[in-house]
Amino acid sequence: MHFPQKSVKIYDMKRLFLPIFVFLLLVGGTNLLGAYELEAIVGVDGFTFDPYKSWAYTEPGTEEEFTSFKFCLVNLIFRHNISETLNWSVNIERDNVLQNSITALFGAKTDYFNVKFGPFLGFIDDIAIPDAGIIGNLELYLPGIVFLSISGSSTLGSQYEFTSNTYRETAGIKLGFWMEGAIPSLSANIKFLSRHMDGFIVEDTLFKYLFSMDLFAKNQTISGSIDLGYQIYKKVYKKGGSEYCDELSSLLMGIGINWQVMRQLCIKAGFEIPFFVSAIDPMTNEQKPIFLSKIFVGAIYTIK
Repeated sequence: MHFPQKSVKIYDMKRLFLPIFVFLLLVGGTNLLGAYELEAIVGVDGFTFDPYKSWAYTEPGTEEEFTSFKFCLVNLIFRHNISETLNWSVNIERDNVLQNSITALFGAKTDYFNVKFGPFLGFIDDIAIPDAGIIGNLELYLPGIVFLSISGSSTLGSQYEFTSNTYRETAGIKLGFWMEGAIPSLSANIKFLSRHMDGFIVEDTLFKYLFSMDLFAKNQTISGSIDLGYQIYKKVYKKGGSEYCDELSSLLMGIGINWQVMRQLCIKAGFEIPFFVSAIDPMTNEQKPIFLSKIFVGAIYTIK
């Protein structure tokens, strides 16, 4: 499988990420209560437009056949429960829509709610100056019955070029129910990124609607999840007063597995495959679903 050189530029940012990670490990030597968790996930997502392409499939005189871009995914999360109520986490992520980001979240949790709030920095592969913003999540519970989660993030001050002229935004809502051995849920999410490229603007928007079922059993080391849903991915090019839109949509199915190998180590793996994929004219798509799939592996390690 071929990965274009630019798709792995997270390596070029290691001088920024590594000091942050080392600092967090040093913090782990303090006398705060509770265990620390380090989660690492890597994968590939083929349901992706080429983030470096400077022309749209819908522009006159261009090729119309969609070509999948194999985007490398990375997610590193370091979290800690300071007490039964207070917690914090730091997330370093590479995403096929938002590209690179660093997020710090500080939270408070009770039996009836869990609120998290903090700053983030976003990085485009070709831009050194980050865009900065705020991210938050609110979860409301009726223990053992139902829960509601609302999340969102937004770049601040982009219209004034406070940090960069890149703008990102996310929003999500999830409603779930506790059942014996299962947690069914419904969710809707949006990711949006606007960036400047060589004198024009490119906007990426991903809508995803899911029905999910988390499955587990008492005294078992393996749990899993099943996802069914619908997604729409739009890429808009704004050039000299003209606007060109490439759009791809599909139904999807996903499966995830968690294996508690030992008390301190959990292995994760999963995939997401689209089917009934359609492209908006004049763009066409003849890609087989397997080449548009998302696959990932990872692990969670608990540090006592």
